[in-house]
Amino acid sequence: MSLSLAGCLEAVARLLDACGPLEPLRLCLSTRDVQAEVCASDAAATLSLGRLAGAAGVAPFASSHGVPEPLTADLGGDLVLIAAVAPPDAAANARVTSTQDAAELLRTLAPWADGLDQTLAHTAELWVDDRGHAYTVRLLATAGQSEDLQAAAEAAGQGLARFRTWRTDSGIDGVGRLPCGRTVHVGVVSLY
Repeated sequence: MSLSLAGCLEAVARLLDACGPLEPLRLCLSTRDVQAEVCASDAAATLSLGRLAGAAGVAPFASSHGVPEPLTADLGGDLVLIAAVAPPDAAANARVTSTQDAAELLRTLAPWADGLDQTLAHTAELWVDDRGHAYTVRLLATAGQSEDLQAAAEAAGQGLARFRTWRTDSGIDGVGRLPCGRTVHVGVVSLY
């Protein structure tokens, strides 16, 4: 049995607490796995990936070309971490975000995700992107052939203030705000 999306957020927040300072991360969270990209290069990427590996209880793999190899770790509760290095955000200037901020953001998102667990748990991915100067939060959900895109979008928007949607070529996009004021972008696409 997989973890809930809210449970995944809590597990990753605990992992980040144990890591110490990391370079900016791009996270994709679902009920099955957590994909983490360390957005850095050279020694900073190696250090951050090493800290993630240590907090997850696995050894990082060194490579012959100086870039650490992706790592995989079991976080418990049938949740798997897959982490790798990605190029840093070219638009990022001086960093004002932190790993501690990212952990707190995940905890802030957990109550909203708990509501999603009731309606979209197995079709949703939550993306949290640390851009160095701010965080971007996006929810991607899918709707099967028999499901209504609008109903899935409404389910994704539950708990978001001033939630509005619009049709796109691929489905429905939307935007709303959590009670804390954080903006959340939503995308619902059809599988068929």
